Amino acid sequence: MKSVLFLLLFFSVSWGQLEASVSQEDLRTEEDMRTVEDDNVPPKLPVLWDELRGLKDLVLSVKAVEVEQRQAIRSLETRLRDGELEDWTQRRSLDGLEETVEQQKEELRRTMEMNSDMRRKLEEQIKVRAVEFSSEVSTLHFRLNASERSMDDLKKKNSALAAELPFLQTRLRASENTVEQLRRKSTVLSVRLCNAESLMEELMRQTSVFLTSNSSSQTETELEELNSNTQVQDDAVKQLQVRLNSAETQIHQLQTDRSDQTSTLMKLQRKVNTTESLLDTMNTALEVRLSVSEKHMEDLKTENTVQSVQLSLMESRLTDSHNKTKELEVRLRVSDKQLEDVKTENTVLSFRLNETDDRLTNTNSGDLKVAFSAGLTDSGSVGPFDEETTLIFSKTITNIGQAYNQTAGVFTAPVRGLYFFSFTAADYLKGYMGLHLYRNNQPVVFSLVLNDHGGYASTSGGVALQLEEGDGVRLSLPASYRLYDDSRNFSVFSGFLLFPL
Repeated sequence: MKSVLFLLLFFSVSWGQLEASVSQEDLRTEEDMRTVEDDNVPPKLPVLWDELRGLKDLVLSVKAVEVEQRQAIRSLETRLRDGELEDWTQRRSLDGLEETVEQQKEELRRTMEMNSDMRRKLEEQIKVRAVEFSSEVSTLHFRLNASERSMDDLKKKNSALAAELPFLQTRLRASENTVEQLRRKSTVLSVRLCNAESLMEELMRQTSVFLTSNSSSQTETELEELNSNTQVQDDAVKQLQVRLNSAETQIHQLQTDRSDQTSTLMKLQRKVNTTESLLDTMNTALEVRLSVSEKHMEDLKTENTVQSVQLSLMESRLTDSHNKTKELEVRLRVSDKQLEDVKTENTVLSFRLNETDDRLTNTNSGDLKVAFSAGLTDSGSVGPFDEETTLIFSKTITNIGQAYNQTAGVFTAPVRGLYFFSFTAADYLKGYMGLHLYRNNQPVVFSLVLNDHGGYASTSGGVALQLEEGDGVRLSLPASYRLYDDSRNFSVFSGFLLFPL
């Protein structure tokens, strides 16, 4: 900046010296003319020729200084325009960063909402499943306890029956032994009864024989003895008969008791078998249901683990997004500070440019002024096309000199000179984007960029061209490429005349 001020000061001093030298020469010429008029002496030709040569040299030096001033002013204009372009580029970058930050904030907000919704749904599902699982477990515990109590009761009954069974078997064996003894006694008594009956018949026969054959007292005495013996034997036989009947009754009673005990034992055996089969069935069913419940519990644990892992991943992604947002905010603050610095510098340059423009206007009021800037479109995406297509920047921002045709998208040079052109293009989809700058039909510059991350991306380019009067400059979009523009003017085509030749 000091060098620019020094250059301006040098130009001012040079211009003052030139004015002073010109004024001194004019004064000398006037004095000489006055002297000539006073003396009425015609000037000599060599002196006039020297003066004319000096005037010519002075005019040439003034023109050289003027050309140098014009070049300095144009260099200042170029630097100022470069600063404006850089300022505009930084503004575009800042707008893109702000949009990216807003998009990431919106995405972060949506992610947080989705995360909270998923966490709430997950907690509700876990609570519902925990309640269902606890109710199922409680039911299974209750049924298992009831089954265990029933099993314990059946085991106690089985134990009691098993304890009673040996006693009943002992009683049954004792009864069988008693019946066998009674049978043997009955057999013995039957034999003795048969012997007694045969003996009685024999005695009765003998008695009848004695009655018929003997009638003596001795025989009567013997007969009485025989009768008494017979009476005694009858009594003994009756007693034996009574005892036999009693034994048969006891045997019948014992057989009845044995049958009852056998039927009872069979019933108990059937009940024990039924109970054991029922217990086996219930144990099998309980084991199956318990295994199903355990598998269901394992599935729930696995699902809870998976959901916990997903929740942890989402939390980590949320943390990363938050960190990225913080980084973007830091970058945005840095960009804001840089933008403020650029604005300050731009203000200084604008002030200096205005002064330079005023001086240039005062110095060269009749020079040709040519400059234009145009935006691409407000409709959004442009392309892709099947073949290379000339871009028509239809939104005219500036068109001094009317050299840019917004219908055809072509700038036509009004005079021969050095021109400067710049362009900026943007897009928000992944892929390649680029532009060709043509002079007439000759490609001059090709700008290419790969948008590999998605979101807004841009490319810029600039070139100084020497054009003849009538030369055309245009931008074209290669086949299969695309651009984006809207009311914010992401894609712009600009140019201006540096100086005529």
